[in-house]
Amino acid sequence: MYRIALLVALIIISGCREEDDLSAHLGPYYGGFDTALTPDPSDDLNPNTCSLSAGEQACGGAHVNPLSHLLMKLGRDDAGHLTLDFYRSRDDYSADRPMYLSDACRTTLGPAVDYRRHAIDEALDETQALATARFPMRFGNEMLACTQSARLDAGPKPHMNLSLQVNPVSGASAVSITVERSRRDGDYLYVKQGGEKVPVKLDLRYVGTDSREARRVCAADDETRLENRDGYEAVCVMTGRDKWSVVLPFSPYGPGVTAFWGSTRSPKWYRTSGEPDSVTYHRAVFLPVEFESGEIGTAD
Repeated sequence: MYRIALLVALIIISGCREEDDLSAHLGPYYGGFDTALTPDPSDDLNPNTCSLSAGEQACGGAHVNPLSHLLMKLGRDDAGHLTLDFYRSRDDYSADRPMYLSDACRTTLGPAVDYRRHAIDEALDETQALATARFPMRFGNEMLACTQSARLDAGPKPHMNLSLQVNPVSGASAVSITVERSRRDGDYLYVKQGGEKVPVKLDLRYVGTDSREARRVCAADDETRLENRDGYEAVCVMTGRDKWSVVLPFSPYGPGVTAFWGSTRSPKWYRTSGEPDSVTYHRAVFLPVEFESGEIGTAD
């Protein structure tokens, strides 16, 4: 009986320690997104407020409210779920006035889903993932420019991925965040040349005499020269069958009578299968901070 009680107590203590390990990493962080200050304002996850209703000229073609130099709070709600909120200033943080990730779309984050706590090697002096989670994105403005924004992937449920990274030896920690920005099918067209696959793209503006077979293909990098079976080399070549004729000026049957007909075929093109999708992300890194004398300082 005593052994059972002791075992239960140890399990409870172990669970509390695991909770405390993560609780030590809750609180304020400081950082920003890499797409916030690119030359093109349309890259920013938070678009110009006027860009949803006005043209680029009206917005001045500049970042108005970029997602850089932000405070972030990693916390828990009443149900114990991880939460993630962002703030423009220390005053907003202290007053618990989180900002929208997109002002025009009134974008916020829901509590974490798919939360996972990972075991780490306490003696290993390198960065390790202590916890990962996904935060679903919520849109107060349901217009298509928000829910199906070109700044987010085409999936029906966009989300923010979080990874809490720690070094158990040095004590350093950081939160890395990714938001899927675009996703493109990884399979591609190619022709075989010199025993290798050369990626190509179709130029649909040009078709041959037989539109079912003839296509104009160009090297995907716009530089590699493709070769057809006649030895002709160019960045773009026609596929399919090309009829041709040669009329001999003199023949046993009389001048200019005999015609030789033939055909040539450019390299046949193929499509790969099973290639991983090509994905781009909005990325951010946030470091833990402490508030001292009205300033924001990075925690040791």
